[in-house]
Amino acid sequence: MSRSVFYRPLICAGLGLLSWQACAAYQPQSEAALAAASEMECQFNADHSSDCTTTQHYTILTSAGREMLSRIDFSSAETDGFELLKAESTQPGGKPLALASGQIDTRTAPNPEQGFLREKQTSLAFPNLRVGTRISYTVRQHYAAKPLLGEFHAILQFGPKPVRQDSFKITYRATRPIIWRSEQMDDYRFSASADRKKLTIEQKAPVYLNYINEPSIGFIQRVPRVELGSSTDVREYFGPLAQRYQQILGASLPPAGAKAVAGLRDLPPAERVAGLMQYIADNYRYLGDWRATERGYVPFELAQIEQRGYGDCKDLAILLAAMLKASGIKAETAWVSRENVAAPMLIPGTHAPNHAIVRAEVDGKVWWLDPTNPVFNPGRSMPDIQERWAFVSDANGQVREDYIPLEAPDTSLVLDKQEHFDSNGQARVNARIEFSNMELMQLMVADSQNGIASNDQSLCERFTRELRDCQIQREPTAFVTPKTYKVKASLTDLKPLENISGNYFYKAPALEGDWDFLVNYRRNGQLADLYIGDTYTLRYSFTLSGARLDKDIQACNVRSPWFDMDLRSERVKGEYRYHYRLSQKKRWLSHDEIISAPFDAMVGQAKACAEQTRQLVQLKAAGKNT
Repeated sequence: MSRSVFYRPLICAGLGLLSWQACAAYQPQSEAALAAASEMECQFNADHSSDCTTTQHYTILTSAGREMLSRIDFSSAETDGFELLKAESTQPGGKPLALASGQIDTRTAPNPEQGFLREKQTSLAFPNLRVGTRISYTVRQHYAAKPLLGEFHAILQFGPKPVRQDSFKITYRATRPIIWRSEQMDDYRFSASADRKKLTIEQKAPVYLNYINEPSIGFIQRVPRVELGSSTDVREYFGPLAQRYQQILGASLPPAGAKAVAGLRDLPPAERVAGLMQYIADNYRYLGDWRATERGYVPFELAQIEQRGYGDCKDLAILLAAMLKASGIKAETAWVSRENVAAPMLIPGTHAPNHAIVRAEVDGKVWWLDPTNPVFNPGRSMPDIQERWAFVSDANGQVREDYIPLEAPDTSLVLDKQEHFDSNGQARVNARIEFSNMELMQLMVADSQNGIASNDQSLCERFTRELRDCQIQREPTAFVTPKTYKVKASLTDLKPLENISGNYFYKAPALEGDWDFLVNYRRNGQLADLYIGDTYTLRYSFTLSGARLDKDIQACNVRSPWFDMDLRSERVKGEYRYHYRLSQKKRWLSHDEIISAPFDAMVGQAKACAEQTRQLVQLKAAGKNT
């Protein structure tokens, strides 16, 4: 059932929020790698800069803790400030020893993979780390004000980690009253001054929370977190930015962009959008230039973006919006949180989103366009921006909150597979496949990244690992997905049947799904929520010939909020056919849903339905007709 979700790591620098991925089933506290005590003081200044002083203590509890503290790095932008006030280590039974200057290294941090970023990095290497060693440091950090930000906003969250947090205390001060919103913060005490310009958050008792033995698609969607700000109005946070975006959009398109728009003028709206997405994909690459850190959340001018031929999310989004508007399509830039886990909105501040996209109205429908993706499926939002809020900047420089809905589970894969068994128990396979939506986008990206020859081999191995003479027939893929994409495959399956004590059994592996995976989740007492990817519908037909099957399966249907499933069979002129449909209707399966009685009943029904395809097969002797 699970589908891998692809996208390049294109999050804009400076806008990020971490999502906590965890392997879950509670890890015992006795296995904690470190014990920590933390104290912080942060000041939101009148000029919208901020200053924080942090004192951190760690005690190494296991050898894994030594590796975690092998080197401690601090990075800061050129316009920010960083000062190491104190660093020392204490061996068991010993006295504190100050860190020598030779074990403190300050240099220019390396550039990220897809951009330029001038940051200074200070690294600490404490000597003689062993179990029982205690290290301590105090740092002071200054964060310069970003342009056009008239409100302060901060996020504090506590994700699972192999650290026993013995104490935590942070005090915020501001020149204006502090507003805060939180979730799952029962383990923390909030104390505010009468004028609300001072807020202290303190841990009530030691906490250890870490998870083990969960699948790779397991996430902890909700973690303790608190957000602080000076307003709860999105317009006050993003209004000045929206006005600057409109100023940039008000400029004339640069020459190449204007020529591209003119060339698409006579096409229908949907084709104009696809043409402009194709133009940006062909002529621009994702590469962020964050050296001018005072730019903050503001894109470059349109002419600068065209001259460079690259940009980050906000640069490419504003260029696309400008070209769409010039072509007569209503388009607005928008800010979203782009990741699988989309936390509920607490405060609509500038640290809530981490990505810029475009909201367009095409033939009376809303399209959410992301020009940083390596493929474009017209009219369908990518799964990493579905089911979440979006802040939209309109033509008047105003900002409103919108919502990107979950996409319907439209058909993603149609498979018509014919298997003819020979007397040796092998099968000649011929198949026709129609790809759409996410299945097609994954195929197209794999073609682009790995090459067609490599991807054809992967297509063959989706049928069976033991094969020969596999041939794939298909047209080249492109950036814009068609409605459907057809592939023909032919191969010899060397082991389509299971031989048990001389008896051959057939089962349709594609119909088994991951039901056992969900059964084991409950059996193993796992705790994470499962991210199962974009909604989809699969339709399969299997035609078996060259053998006799011992029984007809009973038609079965499953209906639930999570999955719908249908299976039936028929005999036609000596052939046996299965017809199967599976619809995944959600992107997430929460822990509470998975352990519920209705979900358990659904899994049991689906598993029983699919297991009917296991059939005793009588092979035809050589030289005889079926």
